[in-house]
Amino acid sequence: MFTYKYSHETGLNLTVGYINANDAVTDVSYTDYGITYTGIDGLTLGYGEGDVEAVTGTKSNENTMFAKYTIGAATVGMQISENNKESASDVETTGVGISYQVNDDLAISYGSNTVETVGSTDQEASAIGVSYTMGSLGLGLSMHQIDNIGHTATNDREGYQLTVAFAF
Repeated sequence: MFTYKYSHETGLNLTVGYINANDAVTDVSYTDYGITYTGIDGLTLGYGEGDVEAVTGTKSNENTMFAKYTIGAATVGMQISENNKESASDVETTGVGISYQVNDDLAISYGSNTVETVGSTDQEASAIGVSYTMGSLGLGLSMHQIDNIGHTATNDREGYQLTVAFAF
């Protein structure tokens, strides 16, 4: 595998990867690249793309882009991804999240994600969480909801999680 990385003082970072076709590993060559930019205080932008063909005849082009911005105690992020397949249905994914550090001990967050496949019901997930730290004790509570699991309209679930952590 060949990998090239470049970083510039302006906050621009580039990574390119290449794997040459080899019957012992893969039947086809594989190339991908990613670029991020962190030159504005609190903002991170990124994009990545690659052609994938793990098995001959199943070629797809995958790409993703994201933006994350932090201002004070709040962070907001969004990511959009696509998997354009030559021999199957395309998949698009959109996710968004926000977190807020209320004080040194308390944080809250919310996130949602939607997976779209052509001709299917969208799979939608969301979660909200709260965490509290008191000395060496950490408490966390989250609630999760997923609708249309596996793109099946009648497959919905909810879940709750309580965590207690002790640091010694």
